[in-house]
Amino acid sequence: MPDGNSVRSVCQETNPQDIDDGTMCRAASETPTPVNFSFPEQEPTILLSPAFKSTVDITFPIAPGMTWDGFCRLAYDRLNEGFTKQAEALLARGRFTQEEVSMLVQARNRAVIEFREPLSPFGKLYSEILKPADRLKDLDKLLEEKGTLEAVVKSAGKTRQVVDRIGIVSRVAGPAVIVLEVTLTAIVIAEAPASQRGRVAAREITGATVSVAGGVGGAWAGCATASFFLSPSLAVPVVGEITEGTACLVGGIMGSLGIGWLGRKGGEALGEKGYDFVTEFHWH
Repeated sequence: MPDGNSVRSVCQETNPQDIDDGTMCRAASETPTPVNFSFPEQEPTILLSPAFKSTVDITFPIAPGMTWDGFCRLAYDRLNEGFTKQAEALLARGRFTQEEVSMLVQARNRAVIEFREPLSPFGKLYSEILKPADRLKDLDKLLEEKGTLEAVVKSAGKTRQVVDRIGIVSRVAGPAVIVLEVTLTAIVIAEAPASQRGRVAAREITGATVSVAGGVGGAWAGCATASFFLSPSLAVPVVGEITEGTACLVGGIMGSLGIGWLGRKGGEALGEKGYDFVTEFHWH
């Protein structure tokens, strides 16, 4: 250039007097990034709907017990398939003795009792209402009811469809709710301020634990209460096992949700109190 100056852009920082009033300001700005991008030094923020979290918390108490009972039912159904195959083999053979049929009936009755042992308190009570253990039918009673050995054999291995459907729903919905609860609890703890993370963890984990205990106890209490109003004596149903069983199921669900939710709130308060006590306690 004639004046000897280097060729470069003129900006506000080097020569502000040459910028006229109509020129936009040239100033440093942040580096352009994709939407919702955060730099490593910034903690990510996860938006968690309180309504969604509350819905999962309310339904969580019933999930563990129903899931356990659902998988126990699946194991029983698999064993029942074996009884069905034995019955089909006898029918295909075309002839069978009364002793063979009696052994098949006795084996199934033993399986019914044995598979009730690992059930939750609610599962045991519900099963007892539908089919009392002390009133399981032996071969003589089945013959009186069905008339022939062939009819008895055909009934071997049959299960209650309504209970099978409940088991299927429990095995699908139960684990899903458990996974959601664990995930949301982890998010709530991770999103808490660093200074409060321990206290939040104690509150959430204790609340979830107590809610499970409340859900198990509430399911049994709700089942027993609802079925009692329909039939003061479980041994001699007044209305019938179908109606009484439905009352037990509905009462169990309501009791589990209600008492489980109360247990969660009590557990959360207990967790916070326990954390405060441990962190503030000083030995003298």
